[in-house]
Amino acid sequence: MVLAEALGLSAGVSTLGIFDYNRKNFMFDREQRQRQELQVVNFRLEQVDMWREDVRDMIGLTEKRMDVYIFVNALQIGANLALYTEGRLEMGTPQWLIWCYALCLTGSFLFLLMSIWFALHAAV
Repeated sequence: MVLAEALGLSAGVSTLGIFDYNRKNFMFDREQRQRQELQVVNFRLEQVDMWREDVRDMIGLTEKRMDVYIFVNALQIGANLALYTEGRLEMGTPQWLIWCYALCLTGSFLFLLMSIWFALHAAV
């Protein structure tokens, strides 16, 4: 009976040591897992910041491009008006060709005017 109690007592002591050893490993693993999860969250936050920066860059490029479009289209409208006022066709030109010429200039003027208008709205 004493032998059984001694064996039971030693088994209980060794069992406590095993559980204590496992607790240290468990706590170490939990700490490592928590650090990993926090690092994953930080990576995701950095990724979202990079996406936002990409969107800001794309919007900035669009604004710069619209400024260039406005300038170029203003020059083209100036050339269009010069053709419309000073670029008269010679006398004796058929009437249908004069109408086609006027229609093309008017269409290009309206197209360039709408282009400037849209570029102004996109640049704001």
